[in-house]
Amino acid sequence: MTIKKKILNGSKEIMAYIGISSLPLFKEFIKMGMPAKLINNHWYAHSDNLDEYFRVITNYREKNPPEDAE
Repeated sequence: MTIKKKILNGSKEIMAYIGISSLPLFKEFIKMGMPAKLINNHWYAHSDNLDEYFRVITNYREKNPPEDAE
């Protein structure tokens, strides 16, 4: 049985969970409302909240995606 970690501690752990390696992209997600909390200059997030956030924001298709989007 694998236990899924619920509380993510620090930007690196959060970034690994959502599958990104770019700190600027992490900060962009924060600006967009990604559910994470900065406490004493340290990021915390709950994995269920991140899953729900991405479930919601990816539920809508892009109407005019750029031609060079990957």
